[in-house]
Amino acid sequence: MKLSKKLFTAVAALVLCGGAATAQNSIYYALGDSANTYGTGTSKAETYNVAIHISEPSLVGATIKGVRIAFPYEEGLSDASAWLSKELPPVKSRKVTEPDVASKVFTLAKGYTEVSFDEPYTITAEGIYVGYAFTQDAGSDIAYPVVVTAEDRDGGLFVHSTSTYRTAWRDFSFSGNGALAIQVLVEGDAIKTDAVAVQSVSTLNLLAGQAGEAKAVLVNHGANGISSIDYTVALGDFSEERHADLDTPVPGVFSSQTTLNIPLPVLAQKGTYDLSVKVTQVNGKANDDEGAEGQSQVFVFNTLPKHRPVLEEYTGTWCGYCPRGFVGLEEMQRLYPDDFIGISYHNGDPMEVIPSSQYPWNAQVLGSFPGYPAASLDRLYETDAYCGFGAYTTFGIDQAWLSVSEVFSPADVQVESEWSADGETLEATAYVTFPLDRSDCPYEVGFVLVADGLTGTDSSWDQSNYYGGATGWPSSMDEFTQGDSYVKGLTYNFVYVARSGISGISGSLAAPVVADEAQSVSYSFDLASIKNTSNQPVVQDKNKLRVIALLFDKQTGAIVNANKADAGASSVTTGVEQLKAVAPAANTFFDLQGRRVSRPGHGLYIVNGKKVVLK
Repeated sequence: MKLSKKLFTAVAALVLCGGAATAQNSIYYALGDSANTYGTGTSKAETYNVAIHISEPSLVGATIKGVRIAFPYEEGLSDASAWLSKELPPVKSRKVTEPDVASKVFTLAKGYTEVSFDEPYTITAEGIYVGYAFTQDAGSDIAYPVVVTAEDRDGGLFVHSTSTYRTAWRDFSFSGNGALAIQVLVEGDAIKTDAVAVQSVSTLNLLAGQAGEAKAVLVNHGANGISSIDYTVALGDFSEERHADLDTPVPGVFSSQTTLNIPLPVLAQKGTYDLSVKVTQVNGKANDDEGAEGQSQVFVFNTLPKHRPVLEEYTGTWCGYCPRGFVGLEEMQRLYPDDFIGISYHNGDPMEVIPSSQYPWNAQVLGSFPGYPAASLDRLYETDAYCGFGAYTTFGIDQAWLSVSEVFSPADVQVESEWSADGETLEATAYVTFPLDRSDCPYEVGFVLVADGLTGTDSSWDQSNYYGGATGWPSSMDEFTQGDSYVKGLTYNFVYVARSGISGISGSLAAPVVADEAQSVSYSFDLASIKNTSNQPVVQDKNKLRVIALLFDKQTGAIVNANKADAGASSVTTGVEQLKAVAPAANTFFDLQGRRVSRPGHGLYIVNGKKVVLK
């Protein structure tokens, strides 16, 4: 469950606008980007308790003097208090009991309110909860009183309320609700003026011979802001000292973060390489933070699978909320024409080819089918075909799709198809190439055929539309927000018309798997047999068909990779043309370790002493 959230641009200018603390050995501890804050809440009249948990080892022994607490408004808010507690205060009779360290009543106001505790508290290794309580009175028409930053952080948001979350505290860390925008004044001799910790360094998967760029998350552990750093990057046998001036300085707030992009040298050989990033200086001063160095690994392959997530939507012309999926798939095709793969399963209209009982909805992972409209990515993540994982009325399927595409795929997939001599049968062939040897092969290949350009003139083709006159939607929805209750004359694309099976073809891939050697799988579609559930032909133009090859995880039923090709075409065309331009087809292929490859897949090869890339 998520809290309701609303952006308050005025608060962003007020919240966390203060600089470093006044004393030399003091700093404000805060979570998230101070320039990007929101109001959030339950939209109810109730008493809130909200908190963060400080568990930073470098602050052990420092003392908490007070807090800064932000409110987006003051009308309808009352009974405010700030508190410290070693444990989240117990909940009894829907209410939070007294904290076990300190509590201080204060008068709140819009913007920042500064609260000083009567006695400083020394932070221990067990950490400390820092929070505040207040009441949202009945009758207030503003219901987003808790200010949060846009970034999720560990221990960043704990919530209790007397109505919505009344039985126990809820941990909203990493839930998409951000982190509580509270600043904690910390003092101590151990607090440094200029210090940076490397929180994480990204792990990379690269193709041999391909340049890469790692990302290091840097965290401010000093009272000063960060304007420049010097660092050492080490990758395998490579080591180099570098200097970086930050385009946007990091504020002088403990736990403020920035991301540093780190270009890496080209690695020509397949293997696993250790990567280290160590910040040696901050603002020209030595960095002696205990967490100054971060490590990760870079994996280099001769075959690097490109993950193309599959968006499957469930729709019908009778469904008044389904137009957003219609638009979502069209927008994704416009944004990512080469890599986006969409499949639209229709129900209760002329494009219904299978009944809902035969849907490939992965109940094992996703639970029961939720109704229309519905959608999933890779049969692993339930989503919205327009909004993605984001808020309603917001186009977000692109970000959801991109986030899933970052998941490393176990194999590369290419696909091609060819019409029979009589033009009535379409034979599809998938080529699956794994980057690593393995003794088993818990995967199998399946095929789906989709049709574009479907349209009709009778009323069953008219799209029901509940968005007519709706406001707040992006312009991509204009055809429907400015349309009537039924929108006529639409052309439907991505429509599912046939498949090899609900999942993969049993035994289609063999074990053991030999790295960088493609396995091929074929399947034939008989055009004459493709009919809707009313036994009427569905395909209107066979030149507007598209073959999709799907690689399945046999255990979970999830799609782990896919590719597409227009009927009679191939997804490997670019690679084949590049290959022919370099050497004749009779030449012998070797991988970068000198091994002969009988049937090269996607990757980098040596042909006649030259590097050749098959894409």
